[in-house]
Amino acid sequence: MKSGYKYVSGTRIKGKTYWRFRRKGYPMHYFKAPLGSKDFEREYAECLAAEAPSIGAERIRPGSVSDVIARYYSDLAFKDLRPATQSVYRGVLERFRTAYGDVAMSRFDAGRIQAIMNQMQHKPHAAARLRKLLHQLFIVARRERIVPGTFDPVKDTRPPKPDDSEGYHRWTEAELAQFEAIHPLGTKPRLAFALLLYGAQRSQDVRYLTHRAISGGRIRLKQSKTSTAVDVPVVDTLRIALDAGPLGKTLLLENRDGTAFTAKGFYNLVKRACIKADLPHCSAHGLRKSAAARLRVAGCSDQEGMAITGHKSIAMYRKYAGDAGDAALADSAMAKAYGAEMSNPLEKLDTTPSQPKEK
Repeated sequence: MKSGYKYVSGTRIKGKTYWRFRRKGYPMHYFKAPLGSKDFEREYAECLAAEAPSIGAERIRPGSVSDVIARYYSDLAFKDLRPATQSVYRGVLERFRTAYGDVAMSRFDAGRIQAIMNQMQHKPHAAARLRKLLHQLFIVARRERIVPGTFDPVKDTRPPKPDDSEGYHRWTEAELAQFEAIHPLGTKPRLAFALLLYGAQRSQDVRYLTHRAISGGRIRLKQSKTSTAVDVPVVDTLRIALDAGPLGKTLLLENRDGTAFTAKGFYNLVKRACIKADLPHCSAHGLRKSAAARLRVAGCSDQEGMAITGHKSIAMYRKYAGDAGDAALADSAMAKAYGAEMSNPLEKLDTTPSQPKEK
């Protein structure tokens, strides 16, 4: 029985489904939490983070990349990370291990690391993340005396500079209206759309919203990415969408099995709906940016907007909301300089040609 999670399969015993983690070389684990729940995600992350049994451990060359990665997984610097972050970091490191696992860490001087950065020029964000993790690996390697205590090649490298694009496309008002016209109230895509846009939260939090989380006419949750607590009122447009449904029994959004959408499953739900609405360039995350932009256009301060989106820095909030300049301050400044009733400052400028000075 497929679960949507790698290494996780289901078995049915006396009419009840049990989910288990099965990975070659690792102990089997039966999940206690319901499939797709946050507790399930934590158990799953722990299974992925578990170290393989000692059998075959001699295959890892001492002082190699694989050796240091294994030590990093056992380090508090990794264990103290949130499960979602651990999963992302593990994916990056395992790909690096596949390519360089048997290479000695001491062989990675600044020139070699910079060459890897140059090869990833088309993926600047991925390159920056890898460089960050290499920095962590060398901290472990120095502490374990795998490399000299002064050997820090990462500091002499730099990742490729991201382009000037704003990342995920921010939906325009016309695109929002177009989606609503194609997907009427009472459909799952429209409900997902409304929760993302009018709740202004991340997909990973929207996927796990329960009926209890929106009781009392407010969305109350602790964001999984940053642990920021938000308390957002349910606006009328969102209430109408919630009343139209379809709502799950436990979660607001549930898949056909009555469980939470996986990250990939939710992405596909929204992406297919966007394609149907002739908006293939739009995405779920872009709706969060549109929500922030609406707050900015409405005249909300940065602090007011951040109370809704949960962003911790003004710079990141403005990146989502867009920077269209401060028209009100500009109008005030020009009015002081040229007069409040002036529609075109150039009309009041002295346009008389200057006369040459007499010699």
